Amino acid sequence: MKTKAYTLLSFVFIVCCSPLSGQQSEKKTSACDCKEAFNDLVDKLENNYIGLKQMQISGENEGYTDRKLKFRQKSVDVIPANCTEFLNDFLDYFHDGHLFAFERPNHSESDLLEYEKRVKDAKLDKEHLKQGLSTEKETANSEGKDQIMGNWTDGTSVFVVLKVENDYHAYIRETTKEGVEAGELKAVFSPKEKGYSCRYYSYQYSPIYIRGDVFKSGQLLVAGHVMWKRVPPSFSVYTNEVNDLRLPTVEAIDANTTLLTIPSFMVDYQVFKNFIAANKKLIKNAPTLIIDIRGNRGGNGIYFPLIEMYATQNMEGGQGLVLASEDNLAYFERQMEYAKKIYEPVVKSIKGNFGEIVDGPLYPGKKFKIQASKIKNVAILTDNACASAAESFIIHSKRASSKVKTFGSPTDGMIDYTSVNSLLLKSEKQYIYFGYPTSTLHKEIPNKGFNKTGILPDIPIEKHVEDKIDYIVDYYDK
Repeated sequence: MKTKAYTLLSFVFIVCCSPLSGQQSEKKTSACDCKEAFNDLVDKLENNYIGLKQMQISGENEGYTDRKLKFRQKSVDVIPANCTEFLNDFLDYFHDGHLFAFERPNHSESDLLEYEKRVKDAKLDKEHLKQGLSTEKETANSEGKDQIMGNWTDGTSVFVVLKVENDYHAYIRETTKEGVEAGELKAVFSPKEKGYSCRYYSYQYSPIYIRGDVFKSGQLLVAGHVMWKRVPPSFSVYTNEVNDLRLPTVEAIDANTTLLTIPSFMVDYQVFKNFIAANKKLIKNAPTLIIDIRGNRGGNGIYFPLIEMYATQNMEGGQGLVLASEDNLAYFERQMEYAKKIYEPVVKSIKGNFGEIVDGPLYPGKKFKIQASKIKNVAILTDNACASAAESFIIHSKRASSKVKTFGSPTDGMIDYTSVNSLLLKSEKQYIYFGYPTSTLHKEIPNKGFNKTGILPDIPIEKHVEDKIDYIVDYYDK
């Protein structure tokens, strides 16, 4: 097993660092220049990111200046396939999850055929795959980064994650995808200070860089657009149906408790709204409603049809700040197509104040129709994955209802700066984009925000508590 895995590790290094040729030749021939991409990112960051502007105003940007110089020097030696990760490492300085680089590389058909050939040539045969399954320890006993080991599914395939040297390789154990074979490499996870960096291979064999981690007490793996659910070794995609892992589910735990699980807010609004409407009776029919949003990395503000079911009061509007720039002007001009009354004042303010911080969109208050319901308690269960729209859901729920308490652990802290815009960097066929937030959550950011601490739970639940749902049930049954 070790020999075979080491061979595959070498293959992965070749693919990640040099898709079609040797590393040195790629440096010379590739149209993607990471130094150029880095300089373009710095330019767009400094012109558009309000968080950096606030640091400059308060005189707290000295560390950034030093970091920029060091990374600029390093960027000369970064090959294209590693450029996106390099840019994200640079942006980590700001501790803002809404500030990131992502890639959508344009691989040619011949490139994809070459990737497919290499993956299939280096796949683990059944014997080595079986050895890997039998020799790795159970994930239940794993700690730290080893927690990622074990069996996972995306609903189409089952993957087994094994430790190889200092990384973790995900191999396809079985799949319903035509043309894909057991033993093929699916992803390589490399431990970072926070989570993992990942080289992920699509079902079309296109390699892409993403970041992620294991959440929900080790039961959910979320990396970029990828979401995997942990399953037992006996699980099979041929006999066990798996619904879309992002869709909500609801069940009655007992006569007093309903459990609503929302893995993601990256779901079509109408689909979410229809789900809530279809399950309205069940959601409202018990004194305690537990809303489990562990592992939820955000998405869009689709949650108001749910909040209205337990709202006890209307919500006031809110307003943040924006940095006046050409790119932000273009962003808010696009938003005017959907809500001219809200965004037109921002557009006018930006046009007359380039380089300055101005008032952002003034969002109107929310009036709720107070509904008859048996709900007395709303318990929102969180973990350190909860970010962005998941944190916004918590904030809005607590503003709208006196019934709400949060349980679990602090959220990720990715809400102080919001409304993300994306700009294409100078990266040729690598197609690297720079994502950044255009607005602050409110006018007192960063002094009164959540990014440094996350949203702290009203009722903390220690990590060693295995069944956190039962903990909440017992809390309200006392």
